[in-house]
Amino acid sequence: MKLFRFDHNKFDHPLKMEIGLIHETPQFFLSEDIHATDFFEIMIFEEAAGYIQLDSQRVDVEPGTFLFITPMQKRSWRLANLSVKGWFLIFEKDFLAEFFSDDLFVYRLQFFYNQQVVPAFRPSDQGDILPFDSAIFREMLDEINHYKQDSPHLLRALLYYLLIKMNRAFCRHHALESNTQLNTQAYAFKALLEQEIRRHQQVQEYASMLQLSRVSLNKISKGQFGLSASEMIKERLVQEIKKDLLFGNQNVSEIAFELGFSESNNLIRFFKKRVGISPKQYRIRQGRLSN
Repeated sequence: MKLFRFDHNKFDHPLKMEIGLIHETPQFFLSEDIHATDFFEIMIFEEAAGYIQLDSQRVDVEPGTFLFITPMQKRSWRLANLSVKGWFLIFEKDFLAEFFSDDLFVYRLQFFYNQQVVPAFRPSDQGDILPFDSAIFREMLDEINHYKQDSPHLLRALLYYLLIKMNRAFCRHHALESNTQLNTQAYAFKALLEQEIRRHQQVQEYASMLQLSRVSLNKISKGQFGLSASEMIKERLVQEIKKDLLFGNQNVSEIAFELGFSESNNLIRFFKKRVGISPKQYRIRQGRLSN
């Protein structure tokens, strides 16, 4: 699998973000080949037709689509043609964390690290969010191209503004809670799930990491996400299994071992209970079968 890392040497100045037009960036990778990146991506499509297979989700792409991709998500593009126009905005987590004293900020945004909804939307009302040709995108691009010593501060402020605006619109579209400042412990739990799910799948393990009781963690999780801590863990684990089935070359026994199941039958039972079909059937239906 091809992994694209953020290019810190692209500009003459140190900057951990970039914005540009997809159709003016020849190296922009919209391939069927499975690939991933180590940075956050936002794409706003003016012209496009097709879909992207993003981990275990199929996300349709059409004019007006806002698409959000989290670091290390595996993807494969299936576009009707290469006539794609739109903006891309990419950044590393540190670009915001170095300035804003909230390491959990990107986890508070409902379009990143969210397994419950499709990480895309098309605004039903153009007044609901910045229009495609908003001057703010051009301002950010111009600021990068005419870099000054204080440019990172301005770009962070503009990026922060954009992320909040997009999060509000995304939440309205998907009927989600948009207040990003609620329940710091809930988002700390969400962050730990992303970091530890392949090693830890017990509520008590996460409760201990957060210095909470099981009861408190369940209450916090239920209050913020509508799911108990146990359900959150199981849902995230299912997504990890699906990702391995779709993009990996391991057989079920190998996946079970890597994810800490005592034997493959336990993984098969768990997966079938959550998804309704066996891992093998899931691979076949998704067009991928590993011997």
